[in-house]
Amino acid sequence: MAFVLTTSSDVHCPSQGTVTPAGQSKLVVAGAQVVRLDGITGKSVAGCTIATSNSTKQCSTVVSATGAAGKLTVGGVGVALGSLSGATDGSTSGLSASAGQSKLKAV
Repeated sequence: MAFVLTTSSDVHCPSQGTVTPAGQSKLVVAGAQVVRLDGITGKSVAGCTIATSNSTKQCSTVVSATGAAGKLTVGGVGVALGSLSGATDGSTSGLSASAGQSKLKAV
């Protein structure tokens, strides 16, 4: 089981860029809205620290995210979990998350 991601969770690229996910108001944990993968995919990445050059590109957008609950859903779609992985459009394209809450877990 992994903790559920909320709008106060830390979603980031390997170069310290951060993503501000969109939440779902139907489920709130510790005062923050729960996030689905569609609230992360397509979002902007801010603050990526990789230097842009001819061979490198800063992360600017999340192109994919995986790691949703199979049983806990909001609007029929699984909520995003702290075990999230994914990719951005940058040279350091990985994506990871830290739930930042310890009240709600899901599988």
